[in-house]
Amino acid sequence: MSDLDMILGKTARSYGRRQIQAGHALMIVMVRDIPFPIGEVWSAVADPERLGQWVALPEGDLRRGGNYSLPDGSHGSILRCDGPRLLTVSWAREGSSAGEVEFHLTGEDGSTRFELRYASVRKGFAVTAAPGAGLWTGGAGWEYFLDVMEEYLAGRVPDQPSGILFEIEDEGELAQLFEARNERWRRTADDFDQEHTA
Repeated sequence: MSDLDMILGKTARSYGRRQIQAGHALMIVMVRDIPFPIGEVWSAVADPERLGQWVALPEGDLRRGGNYSLPDGSHGSILRCDGPRLLTVSWAREGSSAGEVEFHLTGEDGSTRFELRYASVRKGFAVTAAPGAGLWTGGAGWEYFLDVMEEYLAGRVPDQPSGILFEIEDEGELAQLFEARNERWRRTADDFDQEHTA
């Protein structure tokens, strides 16, 4: 098994549907085992100061029911917060329909099963661009979020927070990984479509 296959195999991918505030949404689900205790993982995603070290520093009323904004212009509301197991926020970019991001954490023998659910009423969000197009995609994009989180938990703090949205160069290892993940999401989407159109 190649190193790329091992990296791709760390994440389980699936599609679903759910109702969110913006309407009936398509949902992508990714599950990964993170080799750190649940308290550390929860703090990395729920503590604003720590989140600001590796993603972006949120501003606003950072309590359940409050609104937040990020430096890239994305914004939303904190819908549910039940630490250290569940965090749900709405998330929208300027001029786009709001989606919802939900984190489910389960502690297992000193590690954490991290389930990320992203739901959007926007069609085709999961695999919309190839490397070099300068566009963020939901499936591969949120997997990159998990990559950076793991690096941060391992003590490798980035010089600059990555932000949620990022551009992919058209060459190099990151571009290859991005496209390989996009392909996995395409297959997952095809399987989902076949199951729901049969």
